[in-house]
Amino acid sequence: MITFHYLSIFLVCVGALIMAIAIRTSLKINKTVAPEFRGKWSLVTRFMWFFLLGYCAFIVIKLTGIDYFLELITTLVFLCGSLFVLLIIRLSRETIDQLDRNRTLIANVNENLRETTRDLEEKIKERIQTEEELRQSKAIIENIFNSSIPICITNVNYEIIKANDAYYSLFEGPGDGGGKMLCYDSRPGSACHTESCPIRQIVAGKDLVVADCLKINESGQKSYFIITAKPFRNAENELIGIVESFQNITLRKIAEDSLAMEKERLAITLQSIGDGVITTDLNGDIQLLNRVAEDLTGWSYEEAVGRPLEEVFHIVDYATRKRLENPVSGVIASGQTVDVTPGTVLIARDGWERFIADSAAPIFSSKSKILGVVLVFRDISEKRKMESEITKLDKLKSIGLLAGGIAHDFNNLLAAILGNISLARITAGPGSTVDERLVKAETAVMKAKGLTQQLLTFAKGGAPVKKIISIEELLRESVTFALRGSNTKYQFEIKPDLRSVEADGGQISQAINNLIINADQAMPKGGTITIAAENCTLRPHNTVPLPPGDYVKVAIRDQGVGIAEKHLPLIFDPYFTTKEAGSGLGLATVYSIVNRHGGAIEVFSRENAGTTFVMYLPASAEQTASEDHEQEDIQQGSGSVLIMDDDQDVREVAGMMLTELGYEVAFAPDGQEAVRLYRQAMKDRRPFGYVILDLTIPGGMGGEETIKKLREIDPDVKAIVSSGYSSSPIMANFKEYGFTAVAVKPYNIVELSRIFHKIPKRAKD
Repeated sequence: MITFHYLSIFLVCVGALIMAIAIRTSLKINKTVAPEFRGKWSLVTRFMWFFLLGYCAFIVIKLTGIDYFLELITTLVFLCGSLFVLLIIRLSRETIDQLDRNRTLIANVNENLRETTRDLEEKIKERIQTEEELRQSKAIIENIFNSSIPICITNVNYEIIKANDAYYSLFEGPGDGGGKMLCYDSRPGSACHTESCPIRQIVAGKDLVVADCLKINESGQKSYFIITAKPFRNAENELIGIVESFQNITLRKIAEDSLAMEKERLAITLQSIGDGVITTDLNGDIQLLNRVAEDLTGWSYEEAVGRPLEEVFHIVDYATRKRLENPVSGVIASGQTVDVTPGTVLIARDGWERFIADSAAPIFSSKSKILGVVLVFRDISEKRKMESEITKLDKLKSIGLLAGGIAHDFNNLLAAILGNISLARITAGPGSTVDERLVKAETAVMKAKGLTQQLLTFAKGGAPVKKIISIEELLRESVTFALRGSNTKYQFEIKPDLRSVEADGGQISQAINNLIINADQAMPKGGTITIAAENCTLRPHNTVPLPPGDYVKVAIRDQGVGIAEKHLPLIFDPYFTTKEAGSGLGLATVYSIVNRHGGAIEVFSRENAGTTFVMYLPASAEQTASEDHEQEDIQQGSGSVLIMDDDQDVREVAGMMLTELGYEVAFAPDGQEAVRLYRQAMKDRRPFGYVILDLTIPGGMGGEETIKKLREIDPDVKAIVSSGYSSSPIMANFKEYGFTAVAVKPYNIVELSRIFHKIPKRAKD
């Protein structure tokens, strides 16, 4: 029994020790337990203290031997044990429930953690990808920065923060010592320290600045760059610097300079050529026109560019006056060059009209695409005028063929008739009835002579026999004579110091007479003819078809009915007339005379407003030659005369007139016979005092060749050239060919005596 007693005490002591350890553990757990379990866990701890006390009381009772408390203590211990078990069970159940709840919560948390982990993994992947892209972008930026394009980053204080090798290969760098360098020390330029500085403009608020930069190396070679400057900002969008890139445009600049030079040369060429040039686009709007085109159209470059061609280039048909189609549309439609219609007239902005010749051609690109049209035109008004003049001359030549064909024979007949009339008048005696009839016959012959001379004006050989004359005196005499007996008044407007002209007085007088008579007939009810004359000097490129020089300008104005516009181009044509009784030779004669004197004639007229004829005659620097008063009486003479003429009637009448004048006469039908007779007379020491040589001998030797042979025989020969017509200029310039005087057929005895009287007699051998 004692053994069991002490074993019980030992076991209770062990239980008390374990409980003490449990209490100690519980106290520690109570500090860390969840708040909702902390009260219950304290109650468990109290029960554990109770059990410890019960264990201690059991030991004391066992040791003291007081057994009557043993049952009570045991009962209490058992009761508390059941309560403790119940509490532990409930606490365990709550703990299990809490654990279930915690498990669910932990599961949710774990699920959230897994989702978070997945998100983190995605973000990590994205970050890795971003970092990779960032590395690639950084590499790209580094490659771009270190590319062949010069790049420089500068702060707002003009200090270079960073620049690539391409930049430093062009501009100055900080050197081996490193350090800071200012941009204007690295690349000085014209914009430095000015408002045009790109950095200064970016600092001032601009987002982009493009400027030019010029670099000149030590050898003087120029390189051109375009600077593109942009702001360099931090994450807070604060301006911390300027990024500048440099584009080498040297080749482009050279090309632009070459293009500019080519454009300038083209512009100079276009402005220098004598043709008008207009270029248009495909819509027909003007893109360019040169100075000549400005002058011809009356539009300036600034006014014309951008306008439709039809507005500036106004062309009509000369005959119909209908507007012509724009040549540009034809070029664009066909893609080929289009020539202007003959007879096209350009009407300028001021209404001035000009004949033009032009062509329009397409402007092709390098790919053979039409870009526009170029129109080239020129003023051919003077050419048309010259062609008109040539046409008139051709017509006059045809008249000349007719006149030359009849002049020789007709004048020989007139010479025979006039000579015989002169001899008959001498025989009849002055004042007799026969003489009166002969005078009328002589007058008729002289009219026939005038008609022949008028025809000869058109002939090739009708060259004027010129001398220095006063045009003022000729005008006054001719006008007064032509208007004698007319109801038409006249007035002179002759400027002082009017120069003389070298002309054939008879022909110029005839021209003036024709113009005055024409003006008189244009005013059947009377009026006033104004005759104006003045000195004038024609400059190069004048409107008158004459070379530059000094001229005398004669204008004859009437107040008559005028000339219809359609007739103006025809008035100088031979046989053209609007008068019922007109011959059509008056104005044609005037034209031919003026033309043969090296002059020109123009006409200005409007219907019912009068007509003005303007003549230009070459002025002479010499004074008017003095003239002896011609004597109307017959002058007797003496000596021997050799007459060479192919016409027997002319030889006979000339011989009779010379015999009447006191001369001895010999005859020769041609030059060969004349030379033979003259040589024989020289051998016989009875030389001829005078020789009359007909200029034209059909089928034989004429006067020109005969005088050469006679001068070989006798250098002092006194030869008179005689002709009614010749294509040779000898009649006008007889002295140059060895002749002493000239006798124009037909001539009468008075003229013949006057000619011989003026020739100095041959010295006697």
